[in-house]
Amino acid sequence: MFKKKWWLIAALLLVCTIIAYFVFGKKAAGPSAVAKVKKEHFRDVVVSPGELMAENTVYIQAPPLQTHQIYEEIKIQDMVTEGITVKEGDYIATLDPAVVNKKIGDVQLELDRSITTLSQTALDTTLQMRESRDNITNLRFQMEQKKIALELSKFEPPATIRQAELDLEKADRDLKQLGEKYKIQQRQATAKMEQAAREVKRKQEQLAALEDLRDKFRITAPKKGLLVYIPDYSTGGKKKAGSAIRSWDPRICMLPDLSTMLSKTYINEVDISKIKKEQKVSMGLDAFPEVKLTGIVTSVANIGENRPGSNAKVFEVLIKLDKVDSILKPGMTTSNNILINQIPDKLTIPLESVFSEKSKSFVYLRRGNGIEKHEVKLGKSNDEVVIVEKGLEAGDEVYMSEPESAKHHSLVVLK
Repeated sequence: MFKKKWWLIAALLLVCTIIAYFVFGKKAAGPSAVAKVKKEHFRDVVVSPGELMAENTVYIQAPPLQTHQIYEEIKIQDMVTEGITVKEGDYIATLDPAVVNKKIGDVQLELDRSITTLSQTALDTTLQMRESRDNITNLRFQMEQKKIALELSKFEPPATIRQAELDLEKADRDLKQLGEKYKIQQRQATAKMEQAAREVKRKQEQLAALEDLRDKFRITAPKKGLLVYIPDYSTGGKKKAGSAIRSWDPRICMLPDLSTMLSKTYINEVDISKIKKEQKVSMGLDAFPEVKLTGIVTSVANIGENRPGSNAKVFEVLIKLDKVDSILKPGMTTSNNILINQIPDKLTIPLESVFSEKSKSFVYLRRGNGIEKHEVKLGKSNDEVVIVEKGLEAGDEVYMSEPESAKHHSLVVLK
C-alpha cells in the first residue's frame, strides 16, 4: 500500500515540475542573444546549390541502331562497377543481342527467299528463251519452204504466183518480228536476273552488317578515364545492368576528364538578371565542409526551363573551378556563392535581428541594461546580413530575437 502511494506522489511531483517549467520557466528566461553592428565589406551574393561535372566528357555509346532499322529498346546485359579507372580497350559492358538476333533471323529468311527467287528466275528465263529460239528456228524453216513454193509457182497462173509471194513476205515479216521480240525478251530476262541478284546481294550485306553490329555489343573503353554512370531519365535512377538503351539516346556511361571541372547550378528568374559571365564564385562541398573552392561564371542560359516538381522558371549557369582537387568527383553537391557586388565600409546586422511594423523596420537595441525599440533605414541584403543606412552605429548591440518585454516598448523613430 505504501509502495503504491509512493509512486503516485512521484508522478504528481513530475507533472507539477513540467507544468512549472512551461508556465514559469519561459517567463524567467532572460533576453535572447545579441549581435554587434559591424563595419565591413558588404558582399551581395546569390546562393545556389550545384552539382559537379567534368568540363569535357567522353560518352560511351551503343553502336548505331537506327541505321539498321532497329528502334526497339536494347537492354544492358552487364556493366562494370561505377567509379573504376579503365584503360583504352578495357571491357565496359555487354548489350543484350536478343533484338538483333531476331532481326538476323528475319533477314536470313528473306535472304533464303531471295536466293530461291533468283534460282526460279534463272529457270524461267532459260525456258522462255529456249522456246523463243525454237520458234525462230521453226519460222526460218517455214520461210525456206515459202521460197521453194514461190520458185515452183513460176509456171502457175499469176494469182497463184502472187499468193506464193505474199506467203513468203508474211513469213519474212513474222521472222523479223520474232527476232525483235527475242531481243526484248533477252533484255527483260537480263533485267530480272540482275534485280534478283541485287536483292540477294542486298540481303547478304544486310545480314553481314547485323552480324557485325552484334559483334559490337561488347563495349570497350575508347580511352583511359574514370567510369561514371549517367542518369536514366525514364526511371529516375542511373543506367546500369538491366537498364534500356534507346535509338534516340544510345549513351551507356561516360568517361569525364577530371582535369577541368564545372559546377552546374540553376538560378531562379528573380535573380538571373544579376548573374553575368566572369563573376567570381566561392563554393563549398557538402561532402567535405572543410574544403573551400573558387570559380568563375562561364555560361548563363538565355532560355529558362522548368525543373521537375516545380512550375517556376530556372536558368542554367555553369561555373568553372579555378583549381581541381583529387577528392572532387562528378555528381558531388556544391554550395555556390556568386559574388554580384562588393560594397566597402558598410554597417551590417544579421537578418534575424530586423523586425517590421506598419511598413517600418526596427531593431531591439541594447542600451546598458535596458532595451530600446529603434527604427532603422536598411539598404541591400544578402542571405545573411543587411546594410544599415541609418539608425545604428558600429559596435551597437542588437537582439537576435524579440525580447519578452517587446510589447512594453514604444518605437523610437528616425529623425
